[in-house]
Amino acid sequence: MDSVLILSLRRSTGRAVPRSLACLALVSLIALIEPTQGQTTGNRSSQPNRGSVSQDLLDTYALTRVADTQAKVTDIARTCSAVVTDTRRSRTDRKYASSLFAWALNRRGEMRNDQAAELVEAGRIDEAAKLDAAAAEDYRTAIQYGPANWRTFHNYAISLAMQGKYRLAIEQFDETIKLNPEYANAFFNRAELHFELGDFQSAIADYDRAIERDESDGQFYNSRGHSYFLLEHFSAALDDYAAAIQLSPKNVEFHTDLADAHHYLGNWQQAAEAYRSAVAVNNQYARAFQNAAWLMATCPDVKYRKSELAISAAKKAITLQKSEDAKALDTLAAAYASAGQFDTAEKTLAKAIDIATKDVRAELALRADLYSKRQPFRQPSAGANRQETTSDSQIRTASGPSDKR
Repeated sequence: MDSVLILSLRRSTGRAVPRSLACLALVSLIALIEPTQGQTTGNRSSQPNRGSVSQDLLDTYALTRVADTQAKVTDIARTCSAVVTDTRRSRTDRKYASSLFAWALNRRGEMRNDQAAELVEAGRIDEAAKLDAAAAEDYRTAIQYGPANWRTFHNYAISLAMQGKYRLAIEQFDETIKLNPEYANAFFNRAELHFELGDFQSAIADYDRAIERDESDGQFYNSRGHSYFLLEHFSAALDDYAAAIQLSPKNVEFHTDLADAHHYLGNWQQAAEAYRSAVAVNNQYARAFQNAAWLMATCPDVKYRKSELAISAAKKAITLQKSEDAKALDTLAAAYASAGQFDTAEKTLAKAIDIATKDVRAELALRADLYSKRQPFRQPSAGANRQETTSDSQIRTASGPSDKR
């Protein structure tokens, strides 16, 4: 299981877990519940009752207003920890210090997660994993010391998921939902983990609950569509993909997912139209170009084969993704073969075979044999493309057995 989650889990820190899917800002910081039941204001803990809490804790509370670094939040946590363990302090002080300690740990966990996200973007995966593990420990301790707060459980679940601990994360989402049963993203996040674990029925049930609470989020529909598709409820899946696009018409991934689904099912015209829509929405999205190239190069219906355009689209995909992986090279080779450029197709496919994983090489070798005989590769008829999902495409239609999600 990868240490970096590939689902579109929604944080309560304002960032989404990396995958190829959505990123939305949500609620920030944990609400600090104090003896007087004050409420959170903005991104700060609530103002304590000045008549019941000692001045040093009032001063510590004031620091939460400017605690914008891990070091500052850690100082708050250390101060509060000392009060919590000091039996000479009043019960009111120790109770409030415990709550403030939990706030500080939750906030530091959020900061660590945000820093980990930046490291992931920079390709420093191992460092990011260590930070996410430290964040998870902060959340676990915050739950131990603070009042039950759904945001802390939610953050803890996200961090566990980032470490690949999906079942433990689901348990924390369960707690989140108990505390806040109207929070749509908790159901969505739990659904994403059920999906990752292959429990598509449970995933659909949670997507349903998320949609009941928020009908305006296209990602909810799109993700439910993936589950329906893998259960071969194709009509329901296509309806969900279409609903996602209606809600988020500028989301290129939604357009490409719909195109991939039609491609997979052999609905060539609908697939071609959806790929055109995807490219119109965003002409910098590599997957749309690559899978459109595959369609134009290998479609069994000559009406949808456009070999020269396929070559151009395949090259564009490689340029956009800034690398030549096996799938991209296989697609380009198929386009060359479709155009009758078999020598170039063989050379390109040989490069793909050199870098392909072992389970992909056998299929690529079959295509290499075709090209050596001066024959292009053609997809089988409708529905024969059905393969597993990939990390960058929920409905993989380009060449080769797909990667595990």
